Amino acid sequence: MINKMSVCKAALLAAVVAFAFTTAAVAQDATYVGNSQCKICHNKKEEGEQWTKWKAEAHSKALELLSTDKAKEVATKAGLTKPAAESPECLKCHVTAADATGKCPEKIQPTDGVQCEACHGPASAHTAEGKKFKGGDKTAEPAKKILKPNAETCKKCHNEKNPTAKPGEVFDFDKMYAKINHNNPAKAK
Repeated sequence: MINKMSVCKAALLAAVVAFAFTTAAVAQDATYVGNSQCKICHNKKEEGEQWTKWKAEAHSKALELLSTDKAKEVATKAGLTKPAAESPECLKCHVTAADATGKCPEKIQPTDGVQCEACHGPASAHTAEGKKFKGGDKTAEPAKKILKPNAETCKKCHNEKNPTAKPGEVFDFDKMYAKINHNNPAKAK
């Protein structure tokens, strides 16, 4: 019989490996810069205020969610030995880039929950390219240095292994993405 802890550890490893492979396609040497860097360029009203939209939705509060009574109940039911807000099994989806021990890269603030780089990948190459563009280099293409999330990106956490998923529930990417859509309206034309 497979115990729940083994399943959680296997799911954590699979998520880490999947994330590593998807980010490798953008820039193998990219590092995390933290969402305060994203805010610099992605919070202008005329470009859709992406950072403000993220800050107002549930992903930015994902770590807080782990301190609720419901999270305590789920953690107990799963047999976790630590509170949900300290358990790597929970942090892997509730905090950007949390590793198998629950630790994050230096520039990632756990209190920011699931921030930009959880879906778009480490952004150091993107921000460097953006600085070139703002400096007048019209050949710079920052959009090519960042991931475009898709259903598979979301399913790393929003899947049947999620302890709060309802049996038989299938993640509806189009419906859920519409709730968090933060495209730049200036580029939609």
